[in-house]
Amino acid sequence: LITDDGGLTEKAINPLDRVFEAGHPGEIVIGNATRVEDGVVHLEDGRQLSYDYLVLSTGTSYSGPLAFPKNVEDKDKWIADWREKFRRANDIVILGGGAVGIELSGELKHYYPNKNVTLIHNDGQLMNAAYPDKFRSRVLQKWKDLGVNVVLGDRATVPQGEYTSITTDKGRTIKTDLVVPTWGGQRNTEFLKSFDSTIITAQGNIRVLPTLRVPLTSGKTNVYAVGDVIDWAEQKQVAKVPGHVAVIVPNILAAIKNQQPPKVYKGGIEGILLPAGPNRGITYLPFLWGIILGDWLSSMIKSKTLFVSMAQKTTRYT
Repeated sequence: LITDDGGLTEKAINPLDRVFEAGHPGEIVIGNATRVEDGVVHLEDGRQLSYDYLVLSTGTSYSGPLAFPKNVEDKDKWIADWREKFRRANDIVILGGGAVGIELSGELKHYYPNKNVTLIHNDGQLMNAAYPDKFRSRVLQKWKDLGVNVVLGDRATVPQGEYTSITTDKGRTIKTDLVVPTWGGQRNTEFLKSFDSTIITAQGNIRVLPTLRVPLTSGKTNVYAVGDVIDWAEQKQVAKVPGHVAVIVPNILAAIKNQQPPKVYKGGIEGILLPAGPNRGITYLPFLWGIILGDWLSSMIKSKTLFVSMAQKTTRYT
């Protein structure tokens, strides 16, 4: 979002017309699901899609620069507008010290080293308790070394109208001409409550069994869920999805044959790579004693390309 350095933006957003392999026909339907009934998905435009098996993978909606428009035709303007906001601002405040806020602040300091960038996080360390304190401490020190102003144990909201500063919950006043929310998003599951309200948790996640099947009160066994929306004690990362898919595909195929599900989900590893521009970053791998990698290896793994090639491979636009 900060720059088109390397042309990654255009490479990352690809059409879906090549998703299905040649000789394995399928259909891509573009639309907004508004209601689900037994055997039918209702779309906003009035179309109805019947199903024998349903996989819920409705994901998460975010605020701020990640609230991309649903219309692909509008994405270029959205990205250009945010890039201009970043370019014009002198004092940028980022709300939320999770992966998104950390990566955004690091990238800003790489491309605009003279701008004041402040990162506000409501915990006593950056990230969350899914990661060990030694890694969180290393992230904090590294981002301070990059020149990011880090405020911990506090929070703030995006001000309305024009502003020249914000005041945090603890009374700290911070000069700013651009406030960027990067806190956790909202699950896209509200429309499912009319289908079966018992499957939606208070956080908006979808309850699943270890087979990743959704336990419907109707007793039906043909609905599954994957991705951000599942109610599972793990970090919400795209890297988890292949593990989800490796469970539900054989389980659905078994169900079609009236066989017992052969797979259960046991969770994924909680590793993470936080780039700070194309040449810097820090990585945590939860192996042995917990391995932490620095700039060079992190940049070789992700920072230079942001895993865009993986997105291209998924859509067959390599």
